[in-house]
Amino acid sequence: MKVEAIETLTCDAGWRNYFFLKITADNGLVGWSEYDEGFGSPGVTSVIEQLGRRLVGQRVTAHERFFQEASALTRPAPGSVIAEGIGALENALLDLKAKHLGVPCYELLGGKLRDKIRVYWSHCATWRISHPNFYKPAITGLEGVKQAGREVRERGFTALKTNMFIHDDGLPYAWRPGFAVPFQPELNVDKKVIGNVRRHLEALREGAGPDIDILVDVNFNMKSEGLLRLLRAIEDLDLFWVEVDTYNPKALAHVRQRSPHPISSCETLFGVRGFMPYLEAQAMDVGIVDTIWNGVWQSMKIAAICDAHDVNIAPHNFYGDLCTMINAQFAAAVPNLRIMECDIDRLPWESELYTHTPEFEDGYLLVPDRPGWGTEPIEEALRAHPPKVAGGLLQYKRS
Repeated sequence: MKVEAIETLTCDAGWRNYFFLKITADNGLVGWSEYDEGFGSPGVTSVIEQLGRRLVGQRVTAHERFFQEASALTRPAPGSVIAEGIGALENALLDLKAKHLGVPCYELLGGKLRDKIRVYWSHCATWRISHPNFYKPAITGLEGVKQAGREVRERGFTALKTNMFIHDDGLPYAWRPGFAVPFQPELNVDKKVIGNVRRHLEALREGAGPDIDILVDVNFNMKSEGLLRLLRAIEDLDLFWVEVDTYNPKALAHVRQRSPHPISSCETLFGVRGFMPYLEAQAMDVGIVDTIWNGVWQSMKIAAICDAHDVNIAPHNFYGDLCTMINAQFAAAVPNLRIMECDIDRLPWESELYTHTPEFEDGYLLVPDRPGWGTEPIEEALRAHPPKVAGGLLQYKRS
């Protein structure tokens, strides 16, 4: 079985676009993956198209050989969008290989360790504040944040994650200087920001109650000094973890040693080499692995090296439903799983795009046993929602 054709497809996803890769084999079988260009990654499609030419005519089952060859061909510029393109191609090959064998992808990863996966409701309140036209009900103040926490509990989920917002200037808005929203490259943290983060978390706790785990993601939005100030200000709050992004493992280790809360990190890193400095520095309690960027086969290697350092992992998963199903197969097979990210707020037309959508039970994602990833995009549905000209972080505006 050899690769015959490679195609990319894009559709409208509200404030962003969804991106899909389709690989067709010479026996007619099709493998799918989802990738992204909206999370600071313009140009992944071009990488896929160029590397994909090299893949045509090669054996579908030899995905590790492809990874090693593609890595060698792109060695002068490793990581970033190149790695993401390789990861998308690897994931589609895995789907195709599993379908050829008639098994779920988790069987290629060593077999299923669990039938269901605990998830946290990611971007809780976040999407309803930042993108109210697509995610209802719109949140216009702390009362709406409280109600979002209450909904998590009432719908049977056991954990939620939120982001940073300012509530005292009229309608709430996202605080994301690490992504130039607002443009404040110094990334200083003042009392206003700290006070707003605390009020936001207190509102969620009031709504969710004492038994729901609360996670907060501060991304790249502050340097170590400001992060420590924030951690001291929320020391008394009961948090599952504080998620931090930084490209300085020693700085993160400095923070972790002084943090009253567990620290998670590394969602923007690539490969074992990217994770090793953080593991050697004992910089985090939980490693966040992006299987969509790295490819699931390579992500298993990352999880293994984390396990060797007594660190559990959590999949980074804030894309479409196909990505959720990809991560479900990974999370089912990886031994050192902590919890899985999942966006529960979905677009009104999301379920139209796939043959199967994720199933949840009592705050857990059920692992599908269908061949491959357990779902496929429906091409006619994708074309019925043509992509917008631009979307994602690069076009994000305060609303």
